[in-house]
Amino acid sequence: MGMLGWVVGGTLCGLLLAVAAGVFSGWFGIIRIRKELLPARLPAMVNIWRKLTWRQFFEANQRAQNGKPLDRPYGAIGAVFNWERLQFKPVYLSRLPLPDAAAVDTAVELGPLAAKPLRLKIPILIGGMAYGSGYSLRAKVALAKAASLAGTAANTGNGPFLIEERTYADRLIIQYTRGFWSKAERILQKADLIEIALGHSARGSAPVRINGKKITSEVAQRYGTLSGIEVLMASSLPEVKDMAGWRNLIRSLKEVGGGVPIAVKFGASHYLEREMERFIEGGADVLAFDGLEGGTHGGMSVFMDDMGLPIFPALCRAVRYLREQQLHHKISLIVGGGLAKPGDFAKCLALGADAVLVGTITALSMSHTQTAKAVPWEPPTGLLYNDGKEKDKYDFDMGAQHLYHYFQSCVREMQLLARTAGKSRLGDLTQSDLVALDPLYARIAGIEESSGG
Repeated sequence: MGMLGWVVGGTLCGLLLAVAAGVFSGWFGIIRIRKELLPARLPAMVNIWRKLTWRQFFEANQRAQNGKPLDRPYGAIGAVFNWERLQFKPVYLSRLPLPDAAAVDTAVELGPLAAKPLRLKIPILIGGMAYGSGYSLRAKVALAKAASLAGTAANTGNGPFLIEERTYADRLIIQYTRGFWSKAERILQKADLIEIALGHSARGSAPVRINGKKITSEVAQRYGTLSGIEVLMASSLPEVKDMAGWRNLIRSLKEVGGGVPIAVKFGASHYLEREMERFIEGGADVLAFDGLEGGTHGGMSVFMDDMGLPIFPALCRAVRYLREQQLHHKISLIVGGGLAKPGDFAKCLALGADAVLVGTITALSMSHTQTAKAVPWEPPTGLLYNDGKEKDKYDFDMGAQHLYHYFQSCVREMQLLARTAGKSRLGDLTQSDLVALDPLYARIAGIEESSGG
């Protein structure tokens, strides 16, 4: 007992001394903070954090670390224009709303002037997302399956053609890229629409270098290259040097595709009308662009933050140009860029788009509850990306079902908006069904402003 008493007593004394030392140290720490930090250092720190956002702070440190252009996933942060500044106008007696028993048609036809227009059940398309440099095979299969369930089209993105994607997608858009891959006639003949990919908002027309680390043996086989070798996508199509080359390319693709529509994918620019004129002159059936809010699996911050045109004014200008040329709804218009809500989709249709593109929001919807397989030790992208550590845990059937539910929910909500506007087709929504809560929005869109002025 005596020895036990000494041990207990010594332990208690040690604890008391530790507490006393902590109090002593803490007290003098407080005094030091009051004397040194508060008067001099803290105001400087606070001022820095007020002057710089947390993102600017961390990005500056990343730039200082290696001197390379900063790479960031998922595109621009935040929207320049707020779609909620536009509102639909419900009708009561000025025009009757649609009866409960009446159906609202959601179908859309893309490339009506083409020999084989692309007909879809819904006006929401899955944007181009590449295999290998971005998504895994399992993620691409999920997108293809979801597209078939929803009655829309999947898109190869600027990666290589996947026979699995073609197998599971009822409708498939094949991108004709600025790279060397997937341009064989036997591949292009499998397309329901061929999309010439000149660029997109988060990258513009900049050349793309796919890191050799992403080119595994399986990916290399799909691309038709060697594993570990960097893959380059040029800033422009190597086969197009002038308008004659542009016309020849589209003519050739129409022949190879057997009459399927030829689309042009690009990022919105202030040169919008000039570019559209040339695209159409070459024979394009469909124009697809995203605003600066558009995303990507990875790209340079400077492109995302400082280049392009927001989707709202770009859409309004594109529609205005097509109307001036008497080509509205003859040359189909597909728009995207940060779109995520059914109300925003419907507003794009009302402003004159034939269909909308979605990208980032599909990643959230198709991962849904499965993100628990990756977080907190890996980001959610670790489940979907080809270089993700948890990609083999991804259940593509479950992912396809969840994404289908997302599309289903969105379409039903769009139908509700059309119903309250008294329209029996989503394609019948027009600018007259919208009102702007802000004079700037009213001026850009050419619609009424809520003040009545």
